[in-house]
Amino acid sequence: MAHHAYFSTGDLDEGLARAREFVQYELGLPLEGNPDIFELRYGLFSVADARAVNDLARQSPVAGETKVLIVATGRLFHEAQNALLKLFEEPPEGTVLILVVPSEGIILPTLRSRILPLPTGRQAFPEGKRTKKEESEIVEAFITGTSAAREKLVAKLLDKTKSDKDTEKQAARLEALTLAEGLMRAGYRARKEGSGNDAALVAFLTDLNSFIPILHDRAAPLKPIFEHLLLVTPASLR
Repeated sequence: MAHHAYFSTGDLDEGLARAREFVQYELGLPLEGNPDIFELRYGLFSVADARAVNDLARQSPVAGETKVLIVATGRLFHEAQNALLKLFEEPPEGTVLILVVPSEGIILPTLRSRILPLPTGRQAFPEGKRTKKEESEIVEAFITGTSAAREKLVAKLLDKTKSDKDTEKQAARLEALTLAEGLMRAGYRARKEGSGNDAALVAFLTDLNSFIPILHDRAAPLKPIFEHLLLVTPASLR
């Protein structure tokens, strides 16, 4: 498991949908009838609600090794956020927490420092999908490569997107998306293992979380995105 606490911002219904997608496709947990997935929605999240969530988090999973608590709220008291700090810092083993709120600005810095943006779900282009072997090779080449090798890999990728053939162009864009998503997973692993500069990893993952939704667009501006990633990819990913 890459990390234990995430947040999603925006419309609450959309955020809940993203959380469910993450649980199903990234964590690999079934949604229907799963007693270890709790979806809790509040208009205003209070200290009493925080205590109830803490109590629920302490319960052991029933059907498997992982329990997920999805908390969606339009507002939450500062005192309630403070009551969640210890839980979000170090939840019981096997517990994953997802906070869904309207905007990042309402999250206190002390709580925000403990959670990562919820990864975007994978939506491959209709032209085709890459195998896990192909994906691992692309990501591995970028992570282990020198600065010059990374620049060459990105330049080759950008070159493919200029093809006159639409299928080749979209395949290259899929490759770009695959690389970005693979780097995000590598970043989560590095953070979990405690390797390298944690602040740099969080910043890197935050950037990727912003870029990946853009990369799903067929007309996404790949050049500035990957030029930025070349500059900010942490050395700890190697």
